[in-house]
Amino acid sequence: MQPTKITETIEAGRIIAIFRGDFEGREEDIVSVLVQAGITAVEVTLNSPRALNSIKLLAVRFGSQIAIGAGTVLKPEEVESVADAGGQFIVSPNRDIHVIQATKRRGMASFPGCFTPSEVVEALQAGADAAKLFPAQCLGVSFVKAMRGPLSHARLIPTGGVTPQAARDYLEAGAWAVGVGSELVSTKVLATGGAEDLCQRALAYVAAVRSQREAGANV
Repeated sequence: MQPTKITETIEAGRIIAIFRGDFEGREEDIVSVLVQAGITAVEVTLNSPRALNSIKLLAVRFGSQIAIGAGTVLKPEEVESVADAGGQFIVSPNRDIHVIQATKRRGMASFPGCFTPSEVVEALQAGADAAKLFPAQCLGVSFVKAMRGPLSHARLIPTGGVTPQAARDYLEAGAWAVGVGSELVSTKVLATGGAEDLCQRALAYVAAVRSQREAGANV
C-alpha cells in the first residue's frame, strides 16, 4: 500500500489493534478474528518475540485487506527491517526525526509518539502522517479536544488505556484514530476467553466507532 492508502485504510476503521507479547504463533488466527469484526489496522511491537516474522506473515496474508505495521520502533535500522518484512506503517513511543525520515524514505506511514503540542508540530514538519499521543491515559480526552483547537489539521492517535467508551470519547474530541493494546489483544484475554471473547471485544470497539460516526452525522 502507498502511504495515502495506508492512512485511508486506518481511517476506515479508526482502531489500531496492538500486539505486544508472545502469542505463540497464533497471530494469523487472531488477526482473522479481528478482520471479521471490522478492525482495519494491526500493529506488532518490535519488543515482542519473533515480531518481524509475525509482521511478514501478517503482511502476506492480510496486507491487501488491512494495514499492518510495527510499534516500539526506536532506530532507523529497525525501520529498514520492518519495511523488508512488508510492514506498512511505523509507530514509536517517542519522536525521533531520523526514524520519521527513514520511514518516509521506505514509503511507509509514520506515527511517532508525542506528548506536547510542540512535539506534534515538529513531528508533522518532519513528515509524520499522524502523531501518537502517548501515554493517553495521562493526557485525557480534554487534552485531545484542546489540542485540536490550534492544531485542527493534525491527525492524533491517543494510545494507552483506551476502552471502547474511551475510544468513542477520544474520537468525539477530534482524534483521528486510537491505539488499543491489552484492552483488546493480550495473552490473558486469549487464555481466559479465547476467540469468542476476542471477537466480542473487537465488536465493542467497532460499535464505538460506528456510534461516534452516527452521532457526528446527526449533528
